[in-house]
Amino acid sequence: MNTPNATAPSLGDFLRAKRAAVTPEMAGLPPGRRRRTPGLRREEVATRASMGAAWYTALEQGREVQPSDQALSCLARALLMNETEREHLYALAGRPAPPRAIDGESTVNPILQRLLDRLEPEPAYVMDAYWEVIAWNGAAAALFDIDRPGDRHPRNKLWWVFTQKRVETHRADWLRSARTLVSIFRSQATRYADDPRMRQLIDDLLEASDVFRELWAEQGVLDLSSGRKAMRLPDGTSREFDYLPLRIPDLPGACLMIYLGVN
Repeated sequence: MNTPNATAPSLGDFLRAKRAAVTPEMAGLPPGRRRRTPGLRREEVATRASMGAAWYTALEQGREVQPSDQALSCLARALLMNETEREHLYALAGRPAPPRAIDGESTVNPILQRLLDRLEPEPAYVMDAYWEVIAWNGAAAALFDIDRPGDRHPRNKLWWVFTQKRVETHRADWLRSARTLVSIFRSQATRYADDPRMRQLIDDLLEASDVFRELWAEQGVLDLSSGRKAMRLPDGTSREFDYLPLRIPDLPGACLMIYLGVN
């Protein structure tokens, strides 16, 4: 017979702790009288989350209640949770949290830019959720011809691959590489399917490239991972690079791409 783990995190415990931490003033409510604790009452949380008080009480008390994604979203707003707390709430409920919202004005932390510069002469750049290159070092600028003027998406990695003819000679087995990129992009773009800028980027790529349109229709899905590939350098010679993507917690959907030359 299975017994509950007394040390396991509890959804009810977390909700009670958050309810106690939110004062009426923080929630825009009058302080009122006869409050024994500074936090919100269960009824107040239920009202703010647009749910029944009895249902919320059952959830907080750990009874057999299965909250939906909508209910969890409402509770996160009602209890003024930040992104990390919201993700923790979903995890406790056994559900995947929605992706963090993309920052439309993505800015790179100065520490991250220093890291990019310290990686010289190895190419490295930061790519946001739209696959727009938003920071880079000199080696990456030379290798990838970053910030090309006149393009509709001048710093977008997919736009480079599918609209610049010279890029097709920039790496070995271009079509296989392109198929991999599209499959990785699909898995990420699906998380932000309702984002207008993401939809516009996909529409632009579908219109601009027959190859992208064919590969997009294949419905391939891959995760972003490390690997090795050969690329042509600005001087015309070829070199192999090991590449490593690293997620950036401060920038939802973004990653740091590092290329380490082999030999």
